[in-house]
Amino acid sequence: MAAFNFRLAAVLRWRDHLKKEKRWELRALNETRRRMEAEIHALEQELHEAGEMLAGQEGEVFSPIDFRLLGEYAQFLAGRISEHRAALAKFEAQLLAKRIELVEAMRAVKSLEQLRKRREEKFQREQATGEQKFADEVAQRKFVTAASRKKH
Repeated sequence: MAAFNFRLAAVLRWRDHLKKEKRWELRALNETRRRMEAEIHALEQELHEAGEMLAGQEGEVFSPIDFRLLGEYAQFLAGRISEHRAALAKFEAQLLAKRIELVEAMRAVKSLEQLRKRREEKFQREQATGEQKFADEVAQRKFVTAASRKKH
């Protein structure tokens, strides 16, 4: 019995390699996104602490310079947070594009795997049909030769 040989096996391996590469790239981008979100969270926490300092405690008096410095620091933090959020929004677009690329790579691999499976099944059916024909022919020869011996 002959072995099944999928002619597009090299293409399937290449597409699978590309899929793994895309998955790795997406994982790296997700890690970067997580770090960016952590930075934003840290800045928000710092802004919250600056706000609490501005509120001060009951009876605490700030000098105008301290009050002004804390206010400028809070504005600076708010600006940095908005910059980081804008950068994160742009990064989200990259992340979405990479997800789409990964989905396309997965579809390409899946379609070739399905093609390989169908061709292998077809090959197995053809092999079984050929073996059945051969077995039928052998059985028919035995019957024909046995019948011709009885006539003689």
